[in-house]
Amino acid sequence: MFFNEEIMTLHSDAPDATTIITKLAHQLEAKDLVTEKFLSHVLAREGKYPTGLATSSIGVAIPHTDSIYVKKSQIAFASLAKPIIFKNMVDLEQNVAVSLVFMIAMSSPHEQTALLSNLMNMFQDQKTLQQLNQSDTKKQVIDILNTNKII
Repeated sequence: MFFNEEIMTLHSDAPDATTIITKLAHQLEAKDLVTEKFLSHVLAREGKYPTGLATSSIGVAIPHTDSIYVKKSQIAFASLAKPIIFKNMVDLEQNVAVSLVFMIAMSSPHEQTALLSNLMNMFQDQKTLQQLNQSDTKKQVIDILNTNKII
């Protein structure tokens, strides 16, 4: 299972992308799932290759970095109290108001590729994104992710 309730934040109040990325990376590091260099490499990658994705209803972001900075595969999840700005992964000149963040930490490159594909499929289902955004319990989030074969 790639999701741990202890590395999940619901309705987080973060002022910007760096803050939520840092918060999630620290949760991963506290569980000894990533190396101490993970955060700096996620932030550097986000600067060069942004991960904001506009969908028709809710913006999502999938910050990540190379597997060499990951000890054990995990995804840190955050829903946000108010959307924050990430740069668009398709057009670096555009901003995306993001409400859901999936920080991917995969210890094997092939895991990351398969997971990204599954997440992209889920991101096309606006009802699912609305449910994730409105979930008030971590169990609800886990159930939604299970239903969508993300876990």
